[in-house]
Amino acid sequence: MSAPIRPRRSLLFMPASNPRTLEKARDLPADGLIFDLEDAVAPEAKDGARAVIATALAAGGYRPREVVVRVNALDTLWGHADLAVVAVWPIDAVLLPKVENADRVRLTVDLLDRFG
Repeated sequence: MSAPIRPRRSLLFMPASNPRTLEKARDLPADGLIFDLEDAVAPEAKDGARAVIATALAAGGYRPREVVVRVNALDTLWGHADLAVVAVWPIDAVLLPKVENADRVRLTVDLLDRFG
């Protein structure tokens, strides 16, 4: 049986490195929340941004909205580390940046399976 279609009117992107933004998102009327680890986060803040998301998710309060994490590309310094953490987080989806081909999607799925 396929999943029911879930229309989305609004998706809110927010930088994952800003705890205040993630806290405020709990009260915003968006259909989906996208915690961005990629373009919205400076290179020196990538590791800390993962910790910010982990803390925010542990605190909860985002449902019934969809929670999505936009990861860094696999060929960056941060891509594999991003997948390692999102694989075990209570999120609805992983958003891949700049997908160039189906092999990249298959590799991502394989890595997510391997990481948990």
